[in-house]
Amino acid sequence: MRIHLKNIVLFQNVDEDTIKKIEHFTTEHKISKESIVFYEGDAPKYLYLLVKGIIKLYKTSSSHKEVVLKYFHDNELIGEVANFEGMPYPATAKAYSDVEVLKIDFEKLKDVIFSNPNLAFNIHTSLVKKIKNLENLISTNLVLDSKERVAKYIYNHTDDFFETKNIEIAEILGVSPETLSRILKFFKDGEIINIKKKYIDRDALAQYF
Repeated sequence: MRIHLKNIVLFQNVDEDTIKKIEHFTTEHKISKESIVFYEGDAPKYLYLLVKGIIKLYKTSSSHKEVVLKYFHDNELIGEVANFEGMPYPATAKAYSDVEVLKIDFEKLKDVIFSNPNLAFNIHTSLVKKIKNLENLISTNLVLDSKERVAKYIYNHTDDFFETKNIEIAEILGVSPETLSRILKFFKDGEIINIKKKYIDRDALAQYF
């Protein structure tokens, strides 16, 4: 458990004694695929760390359509903004695969945070990144058309693009799988991306957004 705690940005550069304290009020859980981790509107009693697997964060529209906000992967915190803002979770988290998570008692964690400047700074940095990611998501979905959204996504995720399933990318970008396939074919035909060679021409992609 201690190794998993150290792997996340929030607890990097934090001394060993502090990590041990946090470990005492942290529990490990296995959650099966399609199970809910937490619902939109739930009180954020725990800080969730995804150790293994994929978790989908989404909101449900008035027409009961899922609007995917993000897919979380190994060693990512989930919904921590709600914890630090003291507000209900603004979205629902569901296990997209079988997952393993750590649940950290947030009230006890706050006591540790107040006595550790490094940890407080890490939290500030983490929240700033979350805000930037949210701003980017909003601007991408409101301003760009489908082809521009796909181009920008590939440009910003060159490290993990080839490892991410098309269905995930389609849901993240709010396009149909068919539309995504058509756009990817356009980029392949233009030799901007090459799936087999795992090649991406980022300069060429940048011309599309």
